[in-house]
Amino acid sequence: MHRFFLLLPLFFLLSFFGYGQGQPTVLIAYYSQSGNTKAMAQAVEEGAKSVAGVRVLMLSIDQVSTKELLEADAIMVGSPVYNANVAPAVQGFINAWPFEGRPLKNKLGAAFVTGGGMSIGEELVQLNLLHSMLIHGMLVLGGAETEAAFGASAITGEAPFQTGKVEEQFLVKGRGLGKRVAEMAVFLKK
Repeated sequence: MHRFFLLLPLFFLLSFFGYGQGQPTVLIAYYSQSGNTKAMAQAVEEGAKSVAGVRVLMLSIDQVSTKELLEADAIMVGSPVYNANVAPAVQGFINAWPFEGRPLKNKLGAAFVTGGGMSIGEELVQLNLLHSMLIHGMLVLGGAETEAAFGASAITGEAPFQTGKVEEQFLVKGRGLGKRVAEMAVFLKK
């Protein structure tokens, strides 16, 4: 009951900004060379698809059209960590987003990343992605649990996480992020 009263002002505020009926679209855009970020994107997609009434579109960043970007109600971006930075291709993707008139304003945004080792910049990259979304006026969400406060992330190249695949504990965080964003997208469309 307490949550209801906390979310009520948010609901009215977002209703004012044009959210309304219809099936929300969640766009998951990612860049992956090794397959690790794609694996996280698939987990995010699985979580989003677990929510009824959501259209989920998962594409590599080079497949995303401006039309798909503009029609999405939520945009989740995935990047590998490159020297504690967003991958250059992902930064180029974000830099190409339309800005004039702020057409992405009030869309939901979230981030997920993969990095080769612990403390090599996963949270920095997540925050950089979220900062870019905030510049566009987007409403950003973190993950479903405290350990995923900035989104979902995975360690893929340092012991004990050197199995050649993204470990289940990280995929769980990806699913949680996807589900949380999709649930909020549905809530805002009511």
